[in-house]
Amino acid sequence: MTEPPRTKPLHPARRRLIIAVVIWALVIRTLIYIVTDTLEVADVWSEVVSTALFLAIFIPLSLAAVQELNDFRKRGLEPLPQIPTRRSLIALGVFTVLFWTFFIWFIQWRGDFVFPLLPILCIIALGVNIRRYYLAGQPLDDDAQPQSD
Repeated sequence: MTEPPRTKPLHPARRRLIIAVVIWALVIRTLIYIVTDTLEVADVWSEVVSTALFLAIFIPLSLAAVQELNDFRKRGLEPLPQIPTRRSLIALGVFTVLFWTFFIWFIQWRGDFVFPLLPILCIIALGVNIRRYYLAGQPLDDDAQPQSD
């Protein structure tokens, strides 16, 4: 018996992209640096290999995610943004403060400057979520005016 052809991938492209980012951050990048340090490769070439593999993985996944979103929009199935709750905003604010605290402690302990990418991304995410939360409570301009015959 033959299996009918699949019309949808097993996992949506956006979900595959997020999973790949997590795996990259936790596993692949660390393994690249361990292997290049073991082989005594110069730091410059280690960064070149890491960047090349990053681009080789994420460019196709990003393009597939954008294509998937465009297909949804063409069919009129545009996914709605999730409206954050007050509780999630408070949790994200606490994590942002904790990341900044850890970052400042790390600079004091190590003595070197390290770019605060994660705390900055948390601030951006917090700002976007606060805006979504605020806009979710506002009536739309079309809904605010009564219909006239």
